[in-house]
Amino acid sequence: MKKFLFLMCILMVPVYVVSQEFYYQVGTTSALWKNPTTADFKEAKGEGINYIEVAFNQCYRGVPPAEVSNRIYQMKQMVDSAGIKVWSIHLPFSRTLDISVLDDSLRAVNVAFMSEMIKQAAMFNPQRLVLHPSSEPIADDEREMRLQKAKESIGYLKHCADSLQLQLCIENLPRTCLGNTPEELLSIVEDIPGLKVCFDTNHYFGGTLRHFIEVLGTYIGTIHASDYDFKNESHWLPTQGDINWKELVGLLQETGYRGAFMYEATKDRYIKKVRLTPKQVRMSFEKIQKQFLNQN
Repeated sequence: MKKFLFLMCILMVPVYVVSQEFYYQVGTTSALWKNPTTADFKEAKGEGINYIEVAFNQCYRGVPPAEVSNRIYQMKQMVDSAGIKVWSIHLPFSRTLDISVLDDSLRAVNVAFMSEMIKQAAMFNPQRLVLHPSSEPIADDEREMRLQKAKESIGYLKHCADSLQLQLCIENLPRTCLGNTPEELLSIVEDIPGLKVCFDTNHYFGGTLRHFIEVLGTYIGTIHASDYDFKNESHWLPTQGDINWKELVGLLQETGYRGAFMYEATKDRYIKKVRLTPKQVRMSFEKIQKQFLNQN
């Protein structure tokens, strides 16, 4: 009888479930649209996308040099008119715009141009600047020299960003680019005080995303969220590839990262040659949130 009463008391004790907290708000790159307009940014905001990353390549690639600044100013007007917040600026990149090249005169030209882009970025009042440490391909026999040149360039550009009170973040890159492993990216950023990294979720092929965060978690200043098959970068909509987003969000939160959950996804895995929509971004983000909170 005593055993029965004991069991009854246990069953009557209320069970309190401590729910996890999801810290993030969603953002998307301006590259979601080939040629973004004010209406596009307003549509994104209407879908609950609170932040934008402005991709300066949309103002740089294929644009006459004399027109770049004007294109950037036009982008600023569209963003302001839409009333959407700028979380980050992705500084321009190309095969030739490389801050790690061994030719010092060419590198000086590239660094000077990137410095000017940082100054242009300041008008957006972004929380973060995203910078590629190199282009590609990079041969094995020149890798160490290219790493040293990249560090010199980044040190200069970090000083430029600091003077404008902007946080510079170095992005991890795939294939033969510099920063293609967490250890190599750590070697680039650890000796420059205050430098952060941009964690691109579909740029690391050599190991697990858990390992990447274990090495660089305290340096993560922003993210680029997109999905892939662990074989090559794909920029699929998150939840369309092989990334375990519930696990990844948990790992990010353990690092203390509380910035925007910035989508750099532009492709639908199942519908080729069709760009994603803000609604798809919002629905993907909600799915990740529900997975993390164990909701159906």
